[in-house]
Amino acid sequence: MPTAIDFTGIWEAAHKASVTTPEPEKAAYLLETIGPRIAAAALGMSDARPVKAWARGSDTGGPREAMVTKRLEVLYRITRAISDAYTPGVASRFLRSANPQLDDNAPLLALAEAKSDKDLREVLVATRALLEG
Repeated sequence: MPTAIDFTGIWEAAHKASVTTPEPEKAAYLLETIGPRIAAAALGMSDARPVKAWARGSDTGGPREAMVTKRLEVLYRITRAISDAYTPGVASRFLRSANPQLDDNAPLLALAEAKSDKDLREVLVATRALLEG
């Protein structure tokens, strides 16, 4: 009989990791897990070079803009939770797919266009809906 997945525990662990993991490690994890194109797009960037520089720690360790820093934290949290619950492939597909809770926008577009904490919360709510099924 398959083991039940503890989605609440996974979500809490991803949250803890998102606030305790240094930005260079977050960037490296995202590059490895979802790839540079998806990571950059979800952060609202047209180019992955800054994300790669953050991962190397060669660009003062992370983004300078407050909203990009928040997007990085949320993207890391989402990717970590979905990858731990399912697979990195599922995390990538979730980020790229139309989501009914986001008016059929892809979560990566919602993140890239996020201008406030409220916008970021909407993406987190959509992620929890996937996890809690």
